[in-house]
Amino acid sequence: MFGDTSEDEDDDEERWLHVDNQGSRDGYRDMELFIATVEDAEIADRLEIAIGGKCAFRRFTEVLSRWPDELERYYQLSNERQRGRGRWWLAGEGYRPAKAPLS
Repeated sequence: MFGDTSEDEDDDEERWLHVDNQGSRDGYRDMELFIATVEDAEIADRLEIAIGGKCAFRRFTEVLSRWPDELERYYQLSNERQRGRGRWWLAGEGYRPAKAPLS
């Protein structure tokens, strides 16, 4: 076992915060929002087709991988939105950012 973690700490309900599965709706919405920002109509059309039906996330990134700059832009948008959702959720649980310690 690594560090000083004991089995008792693993069972301590005060130590852990339960996170419910929120599903994929927000991630799907991120793809839709991204598509709305794509200036090239052909790329946007291909992405719209890709997100229809099953395996939308995989197909979306497969299609978008043909344009690495756009793929990177999508990942930046998605990451920012995920962090925002995480901050919002933590705030709802009563957590606030701590000030960084002065060096």
